[in-house]
Amino acid sequence: MTMTVTPQQTADEIQIIRTPPTIAEAQLIVQMQMTDAVSGANRGHAILRSFDSPPTLGQLRKKYPAGSDEYGYVMNYLGSFETTGTFVKQGILSEELISDLYAVRAAWQVSEKVCKGIRKETGRPRMFENFEQLARMRSEPV
Repeated sequence: MTMTVTPQQTADEIQIIRTPPTIAEAQLIVQMQMTDAVSGANRGHAILRSFDSPPTLGQLRKKYPAGSDEYGYVMNYLGSFETTGTFVKQGILSEELISDLYAVRAAWQVSEKVCKGIRKETGRPRMFENFEQLARMRSEPV
């Protein structure tokens, strides 16, 4: 978990205080993993990896049309990482704990073209921004 505080010396200085992950964070992650298993989000990564290279939104839809189970699994996968990124951004989950559990950068690399295609198609440039930001925060090897 990360907490931002303003030190008493000057109001302009901001200090980031990192606290160790908590049992509550671990419990939330387990709940999220259970939800991913039920929704099929955990299958989304394998579906994206089934392509020779990271697919575009068009390539995904050609192989797995919108409305298919597989397409839904990929959308749930992307939503799960967006939720995780949001929780890290808001200080609910520890960035360090998430990076120990998940290869976020690799997940973004296989998902990026699909996410950007959805942004363009919907005209919503901020979709999946927390997933993308979480991937940029980490420097784990891919």
